[in-house]
Amino acid sequence: MLKKLLAAGTAFCLAAGILSGCSSEADASDVVASVGDTDIELGLVNFLMRYNQAQLQTTYGAYLGEDYWQNYGADSRTSILENIETMVLSEQHMEDYGVSLTEEEETAISDAAAAFMEGNEEDVLTAMSADQETVERAMTLYTINQKVYISVISEADTEVSDEEAAQKTVRYVFFSTGSTTDEEGNTVEMTDEEKEEVRATAQQVLDAVKSGTSMDDALEEAGEDRTSITASYGEDNGSLSDMLKEAANELTEDGQVADSLIEIDTGYYVLQMESMFDEEATETRKDEIVSERRSDHYTEVTDGWREDTEITVNEDLLAQLDFDDTWQLVTEETETETAAETTDETSAEPAESETAESAETETTAETETETAAESASETETEETAAETESETAVETESESETETETETESESETVSETEA
Repeated sequence: MLKKLLAAGTAFCLAAGILSGCSSEADASDVVASVGDTDIELGLVNFLMRYNQAQLQTTYGAYLGEDYWQNYGADSRTSILENIETMVLSEQHMEDYGVSLTEEEETAISDAAAAFMEGNEEDVLTAMSADQETVERAMTLYTINQKVYISVISEADTEVSDEEAAQKTVRYVFFSTGSTTDEEGNTVEMTDEEKEEVRATAQQVLDAVKSGTSMDDALEEAGEDRTSITASYGEDNGSLSDMLKEAANELTEDGQVADSLIEIDTGYYVLQMESMFDEEATETRKDEIVSERRSDHYTEVTDGWREDTEITVNEDLLAQLDFDDTWQLVTEETETETAAETTDETSAEPAESETAESAETETTAETETETAAESASETETEETAAETESETAVETESESETETETETESESETVSETEA
């Protein structure tokens, strides 16, 4: 059964609407997990889980399929509980980082929770196990976790040398001799004659580039209706295959072209060194390294908290939160921001943009209500859905991106996928 959550256009961004699906006979006040001396009630997990389910269904419903929640709901349920556990651990360690909530923040949380309760019908509140206390608890945990996160990642080293982040950029084009698929789905192999024609075209492009013609112009002159691809890489990053990296590392100056075609089982590469030290790509890599350090440090710290804390989970009680219904957000456009416009940064680990530059967390009724329900919803289900919808290359690819992905797959040169 499809259940809809109507996104109300009030000053807060957590939706109001119609939602149901908790068929459990358990009481919302039952303790589903304990983190040290802190109990986590079933109602809090249900509240955050149901919102997450509706949000994912709205965003990725076209890609999830009818049986998605029956197949992956349990993973979502477990992941959300784990993120709540992390937020509770942050609360328990907040004094270690000098974190507290201001009176203004506490008031904003209370007001936002009251607005949420007022904006929902009784059946919605019942289905989500939502009452004033539960909604306030969710927003309080998020706010504290966000502040602790900022403090924890500020401990990470942000100094990155040019040498550590150095990036080269190459330009290449691939000429495929691999099989294709016809309109009926049959695999069609190239004849030896056709393969030789492909090789001749690749050689023509190589000769032109070596004589000073740009690779794109050389492709046009050869009758190829496509453009070349650029890719940046370093010692420990980049999406180029090891074979192409090895060939690229033989080039020692900007503009240098590989002397001969680079042959693999399924075709030929023409390769040129675009930049031996790409400043822009290097700066981007520095930012990535800093982000990786911050994330690694935060994970290291929170993992340490977990190791030092007794955490128990009532799996039987947790399993009573079922996925018999499919939920969906229904957005109303208003003058203010609506739930459908909220970000998808939904883990217990806040968005990077809210961290280093935001040492003081601004808490408003709008911000806190929007993000509280999202903070516990970075789950395997969301990652799976986002990957189904969006595969993007680390390489700066041209219009021939799809073709190149297919060609390079046979050589294990895969492009990176980025998360939602």
